[in-house]
Amino acid sequence: MTIDLRELFDTTGDSELFDKAMIELLSALNNGQTNDFDYLKLKHSYKALVAMGMDANTATKSAFLTAKTMGLTKEKLLKNVQHYKTVLNKEKEKFALALKNQIANNVDGKVLQISKYNDKITENQNKIKQLQEDIVTMEAEIVQIEKGLDSTKKKIEDTRDQFKSAFDKLYQEIEADGELFNSIL
Repeated sequence: MTIDLRELFDTTGDSELFDKAMIELLSALNNGQTNDFDYLKLKHSYKALVAMGMDANTATKSAFLTAKTMGLTKEKLLKNVQHYKTVLNKEKEKFALALKNQIANNVDGKVLQISKYNDKITENQNKIKQLQEDIVTMEAEIVQIEKGLDSTKKKIEDTRDQFKSAFDKLYQEIEADGELFNSIL
């Protein structure tokens, strides 16, 4: 007997992701079904009886009495319920592993990339700071050089002026002597 598991369980969700997860879990339960009359077949019978208007207590007892004729005992039923819980837990483990891989590939990689960018930003900020400090130092040196340049220019100009003054004085004296000697002699 083929059982539509979507009819056995409340599969209503509020998102596409919920629906996708539910389909995966129901598929795992379907693949884990046994050939014997088991929990899923009992639940199917129970749901059919409730749908016909039978109360839950009576429907449970009636479905179980029918299942007993096919070899189902309470112990087998509870063991079978545990089997389906194990199937779901295996799916949960598979999902956790897939989720871990997704996090490693898509989240951890991005976090590492962000960290690298932050490190590069800090490195560049330090370079900018160093360049700014170098600029300030060079500007201070320029000011000092300019001050020294003005002083040096003044000294050179003073030296030139003093040389010219001394030259002119000496030249004029020698020229005057030359004219004197020329006129007297």
